[in-house]
Amino acid sequence: MASDALVVVDGVSHHYGSGALRKEVLHEVSLAVEPGEIVILTGPSGSGKTTLLTLIGALRSAQAGSLRVLGHELRDASEADLVRVRRKIGYIFQHHNLLDALTARQNVQMAMQGENGQTPGAIRARADEVLASVGLAEHTAKFPDQLSGGEKQRVAIARALGGRPRIILADEPTASLDRKSGRDVVDRLHALAKSDGCAVVLVTHDNRILDIADRIIHLEDGRLSGFADAVLASTQQLLGTLAKSKRVEELTQQVRGMSSQQFAQLLEQVTVEAQQLLQVMSISTDEAFEIMLSQVLETFTLKVGELVAAERVSLMLADKERGQLWSKVAQAEGGKPVEIRIPIGTGIAGEVIRSGKQMNVPDAYASPFFNPDVDRATGFRTRTVLCFPILDRSRRPFAVMTLLNKQGGALFDARDEQALRVFAASIGVILETWNEASKARHRARVGAAAPG
Repeated sequence: MASDALVVVDGVSHHYGSGALRKEVLHEVSLAVEPGEIVILTGPSGSGKTTLLTLIGALRSAQAGSLRVLGHELRDASEADLVRVRRKIGYIFQHHNLLDALTARQNVQMAMQGENGQTPGAIRARADEVLASVGLAEHTAKFPDQLSGGEKQRVAIARALGGRPRIILADEPTASLDRKSGRDVVDRLHALAKSDGCAVVLVTHDNRILDIADRIIHLEDGRLSGFADAVLASTQQLLGTLAKSKRVEELTQQVRGMSSQQFAQLLEQVTVEAQQLLQVMSISTDEAFEIMLSQVLETFTLKVGELVAAERVSLMLADKERGQLWSKVAQAEGGKPVEIRIPIGTGIAGEVIRSGKQMNVPDAYASPFFNPDVDRATGFRTRTVLCFPILDRSRRPFAVMTLLNKQGGALFDARDEQALRVFAASIGVILETWNEASKARHRARVGAAAPG
């Protein structure tokens, strides 16, 4: 275990009840969390996540093993020592636990009353500062019953941040927040960890926020395991089953009749699975898995074109080694796919790859970036173009999604741009997973063919 870790859990076990009713919740759990590190703890309900969090937070006594937090041994610690540790920890509970008789500002101030040397004015100013940082500057004087569920949770988060804690312990902090509010919250925690050296331990079922973690660990049946093992055991089995069955064909049929909202929900589910596989950086080398992702990409790309009412849609990858943009999916006459390869520095797609910015071109042939070679090769006449960059995990453009000719002769508008932005970002995750799977299988083939 690292000597400078803010949290050191060493062989900790915990149980509830006794005799025939005794239930082991944690089994010899060991974990260290360094300053500035964000550790996400995943696992099914009842696996012991909240118990572990409350033990680290000095909210209950450790029964077996060693638990050192901020240099203090918590097993058999006095109540005074536990209180001293608690004052340096910010807690974000699954339920906001606000005091209904106090305003938002007063709830935050209550958590800072133990701050030595802080005047009432300084405490009030700090409360207002952290409330503003979570988007509640206009709600400081409101009582909890005047706030929405998401606003109450943001007050709870501000309360946790108010005392400039050394450690943040968060139990499902985004559970009652919408996508944007949840992202704002975890970005705030990420900034706090990196700028102030605060350690963050976060329990979540929200797969959309896994990307902020320095490390993801999985707790099941009271035992820690590597997140990679847990994810690959569930997600890859699911996707592998899909690959080796006729469910892709069924998916294609289902997608054709979906509304935009229904498709967005399905796309998010598949994206979460792809994100998990990318997170653990271990992709299946099974050919069926790669083929399944390829079919899903084609189905989903064509569905995006349908929802935005475009005559044609394409999904193109940048191959920098060959200096080409090539079509993973390109719609042609009758909806059938066609292969397109163009020099990477040409065309509107090439400019979008270069700049990383979307382009909405109302008159293709009047644009200095437009390359008419594809039109000449396919016999199609491009009038309008909406092209959006797709970013990889390093936030670099590695592909583009392009819509051609709004049906009915209209121009692509702001609503089309927003729809493409949302859909392209999600499809980009699946595309990157397919790309990694393809590379992994290629490496496996090359390795198998190499002389021993």
